[in-house]
Amino acid sequence: MSSTSSPLTSKRKRHVLTLEQKREILSKLDKGETGASLALAYNVGNATITDIKKNKDKILSFVSTSDGEHGAQKRKALKSAQNPVLDKALSEWFTQRRSLGQPISGPILCEKALDLNNRIGGSSDFKASSGFLKNFKTRHGIRELQVQGETLSADSEAAEKFKQNFATIVEEEGYSRDDVYNADETGLNWKSLPTKSLASRRETAAPGFKVSKERITAMTCANAAGTHRLPLLLIGKAKKPRCFKNVTGLPVIYKAQNSAWMDSRLFCDWYTNDFMKNVKEWRKAQHKTGRVLLLLDNAPSHPSAEVLNSLDPDFEVRFLPPNVTSLIQPMDQGVIEKMKRLYRKEVLRRLFMAEENTEDSIVQFAKTINLKHCCYMIADAWASLTERNLKNAWNKLWPPSEETQAEIQEDISNCEQGGINEFVEIFHAIPGFTECDNDDAENWLKDDANDPGYQILTDDQIVSSVLHDEDSDSDDKHSDESVEASKQPSHGEAFGALETAMEWYEKQPECCQTQLLLLKRLRDLAAKKRASVVKQRKIMNFFPKK
Repeated sequence: MSSTSSPLTSKRKRHVLTLEQKREILSKLDKGETGASLALAYNVGNATITDIKKNKDKILSFVSTSDGEHGAQKRKALKSAQNPVLDKALSEWFTQRRSLGQPISGPILCEKALDLNNRIGGSSDFKASSGFLKNFKTRHGIRELQVQGETLSADSEAAEKFKQNFATIVEEEGYSRDDVYNADETGLNWKSLPTKSLASRRETAAPGFKVSKERITAMTCANAAGTHRLPLLLIGKAKKPRCFKNVTGLPVIYKAQNSAWMDSRLFCDWYTNDFMKNVKEWRKAQHKTGRVLLLLDNAPSHPSAEVLNSLDPDFEVRFLPPNVTSLIQPMDQGVIEKMKRLYRKEVLRRLFMAEENTEDSIVQFAKTINLKHCCYMIADAWASLTERNLKNAWNKLWPPSEETQAEIQEDISNCEQGGINEFVEIFHAIPGFTECDNDDAENWLKDDANDPGYQILTDDQIVSSVLHDEDSDSDDKHSDESVEASKQPSHGEAFGALETAMEWYEKQPECCQTQLLLLKRLRDLAAKKRASVVKQRKIMNFFPKK
């Protein structure tokens, strides 16, 4: 009998996939390819593909938060560092310092590792050796550490160099203004009021009275032509705010994070499930083909370009150099500022239209504005920006034709001069705001101007965050809203209100056919739901409970 093994009993040689290959498989599964075909293509068993699919969130999260530009191409396992707390703290410190443009050398990184190890109460035997440094760099894809130098302020030289490179990229890749997008985060103190208002004075004097302490992060994103803007991404603290109860749709994309900051996990989720999906749908409707370019600043909350670029070959991400945001980043060239002004004008408008319009009612109203109101007001402010506003924001990076330069300067001048006076006029029409003046208005409008939407932590804050990683899944843990969600209107009540709204609107001089038909469709939807409930009750009458 031959000792040669039968082909039927031979085992396939074990093939261990890299994280990059696992990420490719997940991307192909999302596009509809079958597990069997991928198992054959990557020379692995069907069970391996199943395990990869099961661990999708873990794999993508690990890669987005742990690896730099080249780590995923070689790494094959989700192995953590020997001391994961120190590793996370050092990685966060390094990422933040690099995002600020601070050059870091190997010895500085080792010295900081020793410092952080002491702060977190790590082992006294820990040595920040050359081996530790090598493993840390490999783990996080850091190919080269720069020589120590000074922190850079706004870098006009780097901005000019990037503008030249960008022009070359646009020309070589054939990008049009419809194809190029920019996204940028900002903080918004959504409950803040002018300091000289009655509500703010009571907040200072009365413990527990909260108006100005609430903040969220908002991210704007639009293309260079101004023809496509994505829904705003809002990040709050509470995963399920009480005011969202029974709400199935919002005019924004809402996410939650412990401190309402952007982080790499949320950004990856937005990029994959919102940005790419939304852009693909819009381009399909516009019959557009070709690649898409997204420009980002190098905030520490953004995953590496390699991580994002591996998700879809039709989408490319490029990062601006450090310290050029104020000089050339499009969304930072008046778009975010104007959106916040429109939002604050809407806040004042709501206060002005309070039913009783007295000082006490205004103060009470200021206390009861909730996150759902904020979502609608900021979405309305974002939608109010014109195509021209969005297009002009790219002028420093993508220079316009000469004939539009004068128009741009005129727009900027009108916004700066007319805006403050208009706010003061609204102030003086609201009880409790009569003492507000131009300086108060200007300070209020700039209340959160320096909030970038991501958190730059001190060493102590980094240590605290990695040692006390709080659970963000609690519904009420971060909810500071003092008012419970209101009772849901019945279908009959909604029908009656919409019927009245139609009768009112059709008699107004501003009435237009499109909006009137929209009201009719909403009224008809309420009528349909009301009828279904009535029919259900009639049927149940024939089957009384025993």
